[in-house]
Formats: sequence, structure tokens, C-alpha cells
Amino acid sequence: MGAYQSTESVGHKSSPEELSYVLADRFATKCFTPLELTHFKDNFYSRAIDQGGVRYWNEQILSDFLGVPDSSDAQCPLDAGPVIFRMVSYLGAFPFQNTLAPSVLTFDAMVKVVVLLTERYGKVLRKARRDRIRLLFGSLADVGRKDAEKPESGQIVEQDAPIPHAPGFAVDAPANDFYEDEEDDDLALAALESLDAIEVFKHDSRVDRAVYEARVSDNTFRRLLMLLIAISDLKTTESAAAYTSNLSRTRLESIRKETDSIMAAFDHEPAGGFGYKSFATTVTSSLPYLFDPLTPLFENFLFSKNLDLSQKRDRTNSTDSTFEKAAVNESQSPPSIMLEGSFKSTILDMSMISHLSFFLPSTSANLNFLRGNTRLHPVFSTAAHGSSLTSFSHHVLTWSSGTLLILEGVSETSAAIVLGAYLPQPWKSPSSSASSSTFSNSVLPCLFQLSPKHMLLQGNTSPSVQRPDTPPAYFSTSSGISIGCRIPPSSRSNHKPPSPLGAGSLTIDAHLETATFYVSSVGHDGSFLPPVPSTGTETTYKTTIDIYNLEIWGLVPDPTTTSSEEGKSAVELQQEKWEFEAREAERRRNLNLKAGAGDSAAESARWLLETAGIIGDNSRRGG
Repeated sequence: MGAYQSTESVGHKSSPEELSYVLADRFATKCFTPLELTHFKDNFYSRAIDQGGVRYWNEQILSDFLGVPDSSDAQCPLDAGPVIFRMVSYLGAFPFQNTLAPSVLTFDAMVKVVVLLTERYGKVLRKARRDRIRLLFGSLADVGRKDAEKPESGQIVEQDAPIPHAPGFAVDAPANDFYEDEEDDDLALAALESLDAIEVFKHDSRVDRAVYEARVSDNTFRRLLMLLIAISDLKTTESAAAYTSNLSRTRLESIRKETDSIMAAFDHEPAGGFGYKSFATTVTSSLPYLFDPLTPLFENFLFSKNLDLSQKRDRTNSTDSTFEKAAVNESQSPPSIMLEGSFKSTILDMSMISHLSFFLPSTSANLNFLRGNTRLHPVFSTAAHGSSLTSFSHHVLTWSSGTLLILEGVSETSAAIVLGAYLPQPWKSPSSSASSSTFSNSVLPCLFQLSPKHMLLQGNTSPSVQRPDTPPAYFSTSSGISIGCRIPPSSRSNHKPPSPLGAGSLTIDAHLETATFYVSSVGHDGSFLPPVPSTGTETTYKTTIDIYNLEIWGLVPDPTTTSSEEGKSAVELQQEKWEFEAREAERRRNLNLKAGAGDSAAESARWLLETAGIIGDNSRRGG
């Protein structure tokens, strides 16, 4: 590590370079296990360039190691290598980006990069309260950067003296503090406090609430987004090249489509790009898991194929080693997120599932549903089961766990649109109360739009909306499907349909042909909160949609985090209910058929049961 006898006796007289090395040393010893650090060193030094006694990585080495495509890869149009290198060069200077960035990618710099991008810093920076959002913005901002001299991509200066650093990025330069809502950079602040250097280097840490005046360019962010979508299901020890090389035209187009929808969610400035406020607000509230794929990507540093794990296993606790667990399970590839069933999706593809993973949680609120190994079980599809509400009831109301609703159609302006609802609790019918779910009550429902513009309406946690007449999802054979509506009291003389309530709702007619999507910029009395960012002024609009396809997917929790009985209960209970219905239908059919083989009443009864999906070819679909 750094050239210091002790990392404990540092003070305010140390230089930024010295303190930076000390922090890297603490990160290395406290955030990695000894075995992980051994693998890290092997990965780095076996590939490093040695110039004047300084060993470092350039952009090409970084891209090749991570499997990230760059401009030299003519076979892959993602071209994210330069973006990743820019981010790493910025983060390697932490917490002195204003003075030391862009940093040369020495081992000390890469230690800090991996700790920050895998969110392991909590063991050292215990006082850090916020996440990496401000650091990530700074690493991406490339509009308004200083034109001061700085090394070209991957280059290092002659080595007769210590390596100088460029003056830094304009994103870090302090400016007039016009915005009172800019929060402190808590990660940098915690790092400086841990080094006992808070007063001397407070300017570098931007503790004075400096305002970000730079922007992230559309081109930079688009290239990163396309990479994140492509590698959203990346596992530790896997190379990103397996997800980014040899992309088919269909796959590439779907990645671009989801990228366009996500890009549209940000408040772009007239000159291009977007500022920190739009970036932080949108990512925090609407795309909380957007940067999750960076964790397994950079955890690759902690596993070296040059070392034999079996020789190390008896000398370290394997439960603490991320790469060792991944290596042990490498031959046991997890099944596809979409389980086998009665139909294949006509809406969902891997790019759309990647989009969903950027904001949908798993049973654990700390993981997205891809990293949490949630599985999707086919329950109902209009393409497979038709548009009968009886068939919908037969398939959906017998599913005893949470569901994911996906709707595809066109709006009144003939624009293609994809909507959905994430419902962790079972559906509610007029004659039944919501039963318990295998999903935690802490996982909230949400209503969302995937295209043409990403939009998320989070579930409302206010106790005032947890009423029997405002269930997140409701079904009735007379009114159809209602998401986020107020349900009128049942009465023989009053047949009012459910009414939209609060900031968002979705209603689908009894023929499953037309949907109406209501969105309001205000309103906290319904199941869902207003989308963010909100203008503060009340604006409400509704979109009428001609439905092309409607699908319901059952949420099956990760069996490794639940007991086997609990993990399978939703599928097993549904199958048991369908088998019971089939036996009852067969019993009724036999009673009717006893009236006479040629009896028209018996034939009519059989036809009705088949139409309802209770007997015949459709009776077992979805199980």
C-alpha cells in the first residue's frame, strides 16, 4: 500500500496525496478480507504498466479486465469504456477530487474506487449518512470541465518527480452558494473526519455547500445507461463481455428503447444535459437501484483466476468472501427470472426486465428484484387466456402471493405505451379479504410507466390511506380491474364503479380492452404518491389506452432466503385450488350429463364450464 510506517498518526499537516494514500490503506485493510485483498493485488499487479517505478492501469487495461466495450471494439456499439474510465479516474482521487482528480490509476486509487462502487465504505466511514449519488454525479459530469492540462486517456507523465495531478474538474470548483437545498457531501466529510483533516481540507470536500454548476451530457449518460441495461443481471466473477458482445439487432434495439425511456425522465436543460438537482432527485426517488450493476462489475477485482481458491479456503472464512461464494456457485447457474408456465411473455424482454430492476425491490428492501433472485411465474395473459374476466378471476385470484401487472397498448394519440403495477400482496375480490403474502409488508406497491417515458408512483405509507375501501388492487366482474382506486360500498341499489383516488390510478374495463391511467402532480390521500419531480402546482391528466396485451406474473421469492415450503407456497397453493376447481367442475359435469348424453342442457352446461376455463384445455393453464 502507501509508503507509511503507520496509518494511525496522521494530522492536519499532511498533504492531500499523503492523506489519500492513508485512506486507501484503511479501506484495503478494513473493507476487504485478507483473501480478497490477495486476489485484488494479483489482478492489479499482474496487468499493471510499470513506468519509472510507478505501476498503474490505463483505459485499455481497465476495459479489457472488466469486459466493458470501448471505441476500439467495432463489434459492440455500446462504447462505455471511456465513460467508466472517466468515472474511475474521478473516484480514485476521493476525497480530494478538487485537487487530485483525475487520478492516475495506481493500486491505492483502485482500492478506493472498488470500495466506493461496491458500497463497502461503511466499515470505515461510519458517519457517512448519504449514498454515493453526489460522487457518481461528479464522476459523470463532463460539461463545463476545466480545459486545464490533464493526461490523455491512459497516459502517465515522465517519472523523475512525484506524479503531478491536473487542477481537477469544474464540477468540484466551489461557486456562489445560491441554492440552500444542496446537501453536504457526507462521504467526503466522513472521510476527512476519519483522517483528522476536516479543517485544512474542507475546501476540497465541498463542506461549504458548494453548488454543482456542471452538467452530465446526454451522450455520456446514454452510453452508461446502455451498459447498465445490458449487464443488469451480471454476477460476480462474470465478465461483462458475456453480456455486451455479439448483441443481436433485436437486443440492441430493445436496449436503446429502454434507454430512451429512462433518459426522458430527467429534466434536460436547453443547452443539453442535466444538472445535479435533476440527477439526484430522479435517481433517488424514481430509479433507486440504477447503479446496482456496478457492484458485481467491480467485485471482479476481488477474484483472480490465477489463484487456486482451494489452497486458500482453509485459511479464511468463506462466508466473508464474496468472490469465493460466487466461485463455488459458478457451476450452478440460477434459473431464468421467468419461470416455465402456460405462456411466454409477449411484452417482457430482458431489456425491459433490466429497466424494472432499476426500481423494483425484492423481498428484501435492500436489493432489487434481480439481485434478490425474485422469480416471475406466469399467471394470466390475454394472449393465452383471452379477455374473459372469469378466466382472469380463475387464474389471478387463486394466486396467493404478490404479482406484477404489465399492460401494453396505444394511447389516444396512437403512441405506444407500457404501464405496470407492482403488487406485493394478493389481489382482493368483492367477496374476500386480502390474505397474507409471502412478501414482507415492508415492500410497498407501486404504479409505473415504462414507455415512452419512465415514471414511478411510489406506494403511500401514510396510515390514513390504509383503509378497506382503498386496496392497491381490486377486481370485480362488473367493473373490471382497479389499481389505486376508492371502492364504493356494496349495495343492491348502488352499482357505482371504483373511482380514481390520489396521485395515480389505473382502471381496466370489464372486457379487458380499454384502460385509463390517471396521474396527478399532487395528492397524498390515495395508494400512490405523486411522481417525482413534482412542480408543486396541481396538474392532473388521464390517458386512455387501447389494450394490446395484458399479463399478470406471480412473484416467487428467492428460495435461498425462505424455507422451501414458503418459497413454493404460491405455486403449490394455486395448483391445488385449480385442481379442486377441476374436480368440482367434473363432478358437476357428470351430474348434468346423467340427464342424457344427447341432452342439449348438458351440452350447454359443458360449454359454459369450458368457456369459463374451469374444465377442458384451459382449465390447467398457468400452473
